[in-house]
Amino acid sequence: MTTHTFADLVGDEKVFFAEYFNKKPMLRKGVLKDPESILSLRRLDELVNLEIIRPPYLRVNLQGAGVPDQGFTRTITVQGTDVTGTVDPEKVYDLFRAGGTIVWSSLNHIDSSLRRFTQVISDTFGVRTDCVAFLTPAGKRGFSPHHDPVDLFIVQTEGTKRWRLWNPPAVRKGEAASYTAEQLGEPVIDVLLEPGDVLYLPYDTPHAAAAEELASVHLSIMVRPRMWKDLLRQTFDEIVGNPEFNEFPYIGESREAAVEDVFRQKVRSLVAKLESVEPGPELDRLAELGRRSPGNSSGNTFRATAELDVLRPDMRLRLTQAAVEFGDNQDGRVQMTVNGHKVAIPAPVAETLAGLSAGDQVTAADVFPGVPASRATKTAQGLARLGVLEVAA
Repeated sequence: MTTHTFADLVGDEKVFFAEYFNKKPMLRKGVLKDPESILSLRRLDELVNLEIIRPPYLRVNLQGAGVPDQGFTRTITVQGTDVTGTVDPEKVYDLFRAGGTIVWSSLNHIDSSLRRFTQVISDTFGVRTDCVAFLTPAGKRGFSPHHDPVDLFIVQTEGTKRWRLWNPPAVRKGEAASYTAEQLGEPVIDVLLEPGDVLYLPYDTPHAAAAEELASVHLSIMVRPRMWKDLLRQTFDEIVGNPEFNEFPYIGESREAAVEDVFRQKVRSLVAKLESVEPGPELDRLAELGRRSPGNSSGNTFRATAELDVLRPDMRLRLTQAAVEFGDNQDGRVQMTVNGHKVAIPAPVAETLAGLSAGDQVTAADVFPGVPASRATKTAQGLARLGVLEVAA
């Protein structure tokens, strides 16, 4: 399987961000090799026949209107339990033969290879991405001219589809809208997309698409922008998580005057904390939050946990991203809080963990200084299963 990079999609990344990002649409012809490996008609046949598929992951649009779910779903029995509303492949095929466009929403939730493909965009922008696949019969128009409140990367993987694009308006609305041909005028891009072609559309870019001689499969990878108000809200939420803001005041009509003074103090404290935020590390944190949004995440917890069964004293470990807090040393033991769980650990172990910075490594035998390597390794094994440590790659 071909592994693609963000540069495969946009070319020179500096040129993309300087000239196209958030400004105007971009067309790149024939830049993706082996596009059917990304998504093919054969793969869509496999997916539609999975008994687990249900709306809204699959929708059908016929003659400009959505087909009700009951028009293409059924009830199946799984281990003696009825599961309602699962997709009926034969009904979907009938609708496709009748000219219906099959829309797969958030396909990256279902197909791990597509999650890996969209991950390169998530990692670059530090935002959530969602992958929508459109299967359009030959000669059919999927949707009327419209714009979406998301940035889009369009990837043609099979067949052909004609696209017309107009520049985004000077004032962005941030919500979906439809247009008539008279409202839009002449498009800035009018192109027949073929397998391997890529389009970039900034959010609110009006566009229209129609399949021509061949059935079309294309991906719309939606980059969900986080505006300054979204980023600031996440910073604010992090700050007000401080215990200082946990008190529960009475603010009704009979409140005491002192409550207003306390409110003023809390506002001043909040402002001071906001002003003390270091922009670089905070933007890095916000970007990482975006990369771990639903539909973006990936993991190796099953494999990593299984590796712990054969943890050796010489194996190197590092801290995970779990938030860890340490209490006071009481008779040689320290209460550690991790992922909402509280556990008492030996003080030397707490000192080892507290002394590790992000990226630092420690051997399993050194996690618990002053004890035999076998005991230290057992302790390291327990900490790893709690999610505090992980085997370093």
